[in-house]
Amino acid sequence: MMKRLLYSVFAVGMVGIARPAFAQNQAADDPVSSPANEATVAEILVTAERRTSTAQKTAASISVISGGELAMEGRYSLSDIVEDMPGTDFGTGESGRARSGRATDSPAADLTIRGIRSNVGVAGSATSTATTAAIYVDDVYNGIGGSYDIDRVELLRGPQGTLYGRSATSGVLAIHTKAPDPSDLGADASLETGSYDLFHVTGGVNVPLVNDKAALRVSGNYYERDGYYASRDSGGGRFSNADGRAKLLLKPSENLTAILGFAFQENRTRTPGVQINQTAPNQFDIFDIEWRSGKNGSRQYWAVIDLDLGDVALTYVPAFRTFNTKSQVVTRGNGLNIDNDIDTSKDHFHTQELRLRSNDASAPLQWQTGVMYYNNSLDDVSHVTMSVGGPYGSGPMLAHADTSKTTTAIGVFAEGTLNLSDGTRLTAGIRYDNTKVVTEQTYTSVLGATEYLLGDEGIRKFNNVTYKFRIEHDLTARNMIYGSVSTGFSPGDVTLTTGTDGRPKLIELNAETLTSFEIGTKNRFAGGRLQVNGALYYIDYGGFQAANINLTPQLPYSSYANIKMPLTVRGAELEIMARPWANGQFSASFAFTRARYHDIPAEYDYVIAFSQVEGVAPFTANLSYDHTASVGRGTELILGADLRFASAHNVANLYDAYLPYARDYVHVGGQATVDLRATASFDDGRYALTGYVRNLTDNRYKTYGITSVDSADASGVVSSAGLNAPRTWGLVTSARF
Repeated sequence: MMKRLLYSVFAVGMVGIARPAFAQNQAADDPVSSPANEATVAEILVTAERRTSTAQKTAASISVISGGELAMEGRYSLSDIVEDMPGTDFGTGESGRARSGRATDSPAADLTIRGIRSNVGVAGSATSTATTAAIYVDDVYNGIGGSYDIDRVELLRGPQGTLYGRSATSGVLAIHTKAPDPSDLGADASLETGSYDLFHVTGGVNVPLVNDKAALRVSGNYYERDGYYASRDSGGGRFSNADGRAKLLLKPSENLTAILGFAFQENRTRTPGVQINQTAPNQFDIFDIEWRSGKNGSRQYWAVIDLDLGDVALTYVPAFRTFNTKSQVVTRGNGLNIDNDIDTSKDHFHTQELRLRSNDASAPLQWQTGVMYYNNSLDDVSHVTMSVGGPYGSGPMLAHADTSKTTTAIGVFAEGTLNLSDGTRLTAGIRYDNTKVVTEQTYTSVLGATEYLLGDEGIRKFNNVTYKFRIEHDLTARNMIYGSVSTGFSPGDVTLTTGTDGRPKLIELNAETLTSFEIGTKNRFAGGRLQVNGALYYIDYGGFQAANINLTPQLPYSSYANIKMPLTVRGAELEIMARPWANGQFSASFAFTRARYHDIPAEYDYVIAFSQVEGVAPFTANLSYDHTASVGRGTELILGADLRFASAHNVANLYDAYLPYARDYVHVGGQATVDLRATASFDDGRYALTGYVRNLTDNRYKTYGITSVDSADASGVVSSAGLNAPRTWGLVTSARF
């Protein structure tokens, strides 16, 4: 209660600071602004390709959403932010890791774009494996603070390594938070309450320091709620998140601009607190179990310095981020009781990115080049106690990993776009990566054997060249077609884990490469009232590897190996926006994703029963409508509804031997959810009250699971599961000055 009171006073105080000031002009992304009076789809400025353009003039698959829209719909987590973007899914990251004390040090670890999942650390090893997707917050790779005080979010699908510094193999999620404004003193704040004891307060203050020369923006965010499925009395699943950020804008001259930033993030959890067992294909038994506390936190310091040199412009982005976690995680079920103590005492990220670009928008050649230095230094200890029950007997087993790892990488990239003729442009890009991974590790397996990874044995080096070619043509001023081929690269890793004989085993992940082919079109029709964008693509991921699949389900311990499972993805995406009248807007997105493994090594095919990539629905659809009614005297009512659908798919893979008995336990039929929302804005958008209901029908279905078959009874399926969020509701009051 004291925390809630303090954060509420903080939010009210920020609003109070701004009362003497004149009201700010309402920004285009304001959650309480009225839509444009003209019945046309708004043009959206983006910087996804490192230069300012509109989304419709960018020849790539790009989705954009404003911070105002997200706030109005009660969407703050990364999984909520991307849920309406076609071909994109955040998996179980928010509920399974990113919001738990067991958090990964990479926010993109669970971001799946076009069926391409990221590798995760081998079970029993530390994280920091390179992800296939990249998240940038305020130009910082893997930056923090991307869930509040948002200006806009841009998602680029497809390899982007010739534009971005690291891990842009499947795409980039670029989050831009609100920048300091030297011309206005103002503030905004919102207070949200809702089901599951939800309490959320967020806001920001903008203070001009020197007219047109300097400004400071300070923003904060606090979010807490109970777990969805543990009983309230047990306290399991409850978590809280506290964030803060300060951005100082300095503009000493017309050609020099610098933003200096500091951000922090603290998470507290009680995990898991609940066990969900699947007793039949569509039946779940939910009961409380003990919970363990977890915490993780980050600190980040960065700068974005832009220097206009006339014909060219220079951007320099230095950043330093820390991450630490200390948690206890318990797992119950499937014949195993596991207690995992995790202590990441040091996890430091140091990046330096320097970019040079052409500065004349009218020149026939637009180009940019850059270099990025990346260094991650990690110390991690993981201790596992396993009490074996069920068909295996009983007795504790211990495993312990003490890991120090340093990853250093340099990426050099360049891309240019040349006007070949009126309306036809050619883009070409190239990238070179050099990565070195140095691992020192002491690993004790569950049978008590200990091995050491030291010296040259723990050093791996990776080099690769990737490229992009794209041709685009304007059929008319409002209709474009394009085609592209691009490649991506992810470095490998090395670690110790448990082998099939129960002893420590060295696992090496090799470098991975991906090639993507895409054709697309962007169109405006009916005088700008209808927007239709589409793309067809084919992806050949020749190097995908899995190292977290248990090879010994019949034994009381898990063992692992590097399994190379190349995959191909065929897909199509369609995004439609329509404004048939000034006060209403329809939006729809559709995605078809056929992601399949192939050429699985014969010695491991018994652990992979399905070629379909788990967790990827072949067809998804998102439909929404928003309508604005003017009540008069500066008051408006905005009503909205969203329908989301995902077709039938498998949430996990199976061992071949389990297939006759457990196929239905990992299969999920087609699922649909409905969200409703209503906003009343007053005083021309200065104040607003929003109410929303998410998952209106309370449709609950499995999002992931662990399934096995009791060896003593081949028909006895043992399955634990995770479920989607149930029906939730919330009320948000907000004010802007």
